[in-house]
Amino acid sequence: MDDSIYRGIIIRQNNYGDAHRMLSVFTKDSGIIKAVRYGVRGKKTSNAAAFQLFCYGDFKLRPSRGEIMTAVSADVLDGFYPVSEDIVKLSLLSYLADITYCLLGEGNPDNRILSMFLNTVYAAAYRNEGYTKLKTVYELKLMCAGGYMPSFSGCAECGGSPEYFRPDSGSFVCRAHHRAGDIKISKEAASLMKYIADSPDKRMLSFRLKDNSLLDELNAVTERYVSVQCEKSFESLRYFRAMLKA
Repeated sequence: MDDSIYRGIIIRQNNYGDAHRMLSVFTKDSGIIKAVRYGVRGKKTSNAAAFQLFCYGDFKLRPSRGEIMTAVSADVLDGFYPVSEDIVKLSLLSYLADITYCLLGEGNPDNRILSMFLNTVYAAAYRNEGYTKLKTVYELKLMCAGGYMPSFSGCAECGGSPEYFRPDSGSFVCRAHHRAGDIKISKEAASLMKYIADSPDKRMLSFRLKDNSLLDELNAVTERYVSVQCEKSFESLRYFRAMLKA
């Protein structure tokens, strides 16, 4: 079986055996695929840095009899190394990788989501963006790209003024029609949510706020939206919160 080149970014890694590493690579053409790099944790291994979490490059992979491929070599395009030097950034991106994995699964190419993820990793590594902004914007844009674009057309029940967000349907409701599980949201935070959802993906982080409390409010909404739609809670989110407080 012939080796093939896959351009992508490592979004998960786990130690495997005494010296190996299991990788999940988010690739351009094949979506998220699994590959094992044998001996990468050994004392005499070469090119180990190319198989670290959030390394982006061209990976030479060899098919095997099962679903897991063998990572033969890698040509790194960007290692995003500032991320690996900051435990908070690393934990945040690990959470964002987890929700991406949950939404897409394996073997489902999505170049829009891949591009958004790469832009977020780049911003975390090389731009002075706040953690809450990176998290909130990516959560919302991931939901939009994944088919869960919120409806901003007023109350879903009567068309009235929206005051709550309903995470199980991605809609807004008024005070009279809100129910348990709906999240109170201000008019300003709802406007920011619409602005981010409608913004071009390449410019999704290109805004500045005088009052970051709006991001804090919207962050609670997008976090809950992801959790409800993915039908799970994420250990990586709890770890990120712990690192943020450390």
